[in-house]
Amino acid sequence: MDRSTQTHCKKGPRCFRIAAVCGLAAVSLFLILWEPLPGRAQEGDKPVLSLEQMIRMALAKSPELAGIKSEIGVGRSELEQVDAAYYPQLESITMVGPVKDANRPLVINGRITDPSPEMSIGVFGSTDFAMTQPLYTFGKLSNRRDAAAKGLAARELKQAQKENEIALRVKELYYALVLARAGVEAAAEALTYFDEARARMKRLLDAGSPNVLESDLYRIDAYAANTLRSRAEAQKGASIAYFALKSLMQLPPGNEFEPAEKMLSLREDRLGELDVYIGKALADRPELKQLEQAIAAQHSIVEAARSDRYPSFFAALAGSAAGAPGRETFHNPYFPDQYNHAYIGMVGGLQWHFDFGIAKAKIEKEKAEYERLLHAKGTGRLNIPIEVVKYYEEVREWRVAGEAYGNAAAASRKWIVAALSNFDMGIGTADDMLRGMEKYGENRGKYLEAVFSYNMSLAMLEYATGVRSW
Repeated sequence: MDRSTQTHCKKGPRCFRIAAVCGLAAVSLFLILWEPLPGRAQEGDKPVLSLEQMIRMALAKSPELAGIKSEIGVGRSELEQVDAAYYPQLESITMVGPVKDANRPLVINGRITDPSPEMSIGVFGSTDFAMTQPLYTFGKLSNRRDAAAKGLAARELKQAQKENEIALRVKELYYALVLARAGVEAAAEALTYFDEARARMKRLLDAGSPNVLESDLYRIDAYAANTLRSRAEAQKGASIAYFALKSLMQLPPGNEFEPAEKMLSLREDRLGELDVYIGKALADRPELKQLEQAIAAQHSIVEAARSDRYPSFFAALAGSAAGAPGRETFHNPYFPDQYNHAYIGMVGGLQWHFDFGIAKAKIEKEKAEYERLLHAKGTGRLNIPIEVVKYYEEVREWRVAGEAYGNAAAASRKWIVAALSNFDMGIGTADDMLRGMEKYGENRGKYLEAVFSYNMSLAMLEYATGVRSW
């Protein structure tokens, strides 16, 4: 997996960049995940849902997980089939049909004579059965049982992997929703500064102050346009992220909710040593565990294919019974009567299949698949540490960026306050005031972007190391 949570703004420095980031991320996930859900509106206050609650709800309703659980059911059935092969197997054939009536033959003048009536047709019935018990199969059963058990374990690990992917999806949408709403509030705050500056300029213009021009009012409208656009983008991003979260949790259209957080923060999560994260990823990542189980299963399949080249020893209880009312019974060990008899007995035997290259080709095919899985595991063990290092360093990068832009936004706010005061006293300029507002909007937007990227990098680091934080 190679997902990147960094966002980049290509607009001017006067916009709140994070709004576009939210909108783009939420739109792409929404197009993948959304589908209309039936339901009825519920009355009452909106429930407040934490991130962990949303993840659990999404996991409980996920059709993707339901599909994997069905695959697990298939794996259990395959294991049960192999287990049942250790027990006796019974086969029987019963037949009913017409047969010519016959009397016991007579010896007349030294010749065997048939006294049976002409064209007399009767009926016969017969049952043949054989109950076989495998004794020794050179690994045919044991290897296939191991393969089925390891295959079932691989499917269960696939479920854990899918759960981690869904949790990461929910986190991304949740952070996008909270961030977009914070972007709306930040844009509203910036607009109040523009309104306040406009009011002060009008007041000074009416008073005939020389340090303000009528064109300064037009500059305010030009600067405020970017903020208005950013607010609209943030509102769009919040709406889409909210709707996509509802879809993931499969909430009916009328059921509303509120996220537990109003603003993302730079959490005080202290990073451990990088080697610890890499070791944890190699030990706990579901994808690697799934590959290990798949490799073990394929190895057993290879051994089972080899076992098919050897005989299978078995014991059997065989019997047969037949009767034809229109035919007289003739008991003689040298002349078996297929229409009137009854016998049962225990036998032993072996079954051995021979072919001219089919078994060998099958072994080579299974060995090639086994080697492919080994190479896939090797590739994973090379790529996963790189992923861990990437997200580990991104967490550190975005934390530093978030702290820097947070301090810069606070300084820009002070700049605005000072510029407004100086402007009122006639010692400041409109240009200084507008540049302060512009810089505040830029730093505030970059701070929100850094906080979002920091939280997403932490989420990606948890995913890369196989941590389940819900």
